[in-house]
Amino acid sequence: MNKMQQKFWKTKQQLIKVTGKKEDEFIVASDAELDRKLEVFHDIQKSCVELLAAIEQYQKRVGGKFLK
Repeated sequence: MNKMQQKFWKTKQQLIKVTGKKEDEFIVASDAELDRKLEVFHDIQKSCVELLAAIEQYQKRVGGKFLK
């Protein structure tokens, strides 16, 4: 989890303790599902950026061979 998510969850837990309210189990499940989807999205995004960098490096090397 990133720092923003950690701060959000920490603040949310503190607020729940202070107000004495219970968490809605459906909201908690929804938040967990959203967090999983965001984590998968960020993993895919990171992989795509790495793949793009590899492709660009490959194109530079191939282009360099033809120029020699």
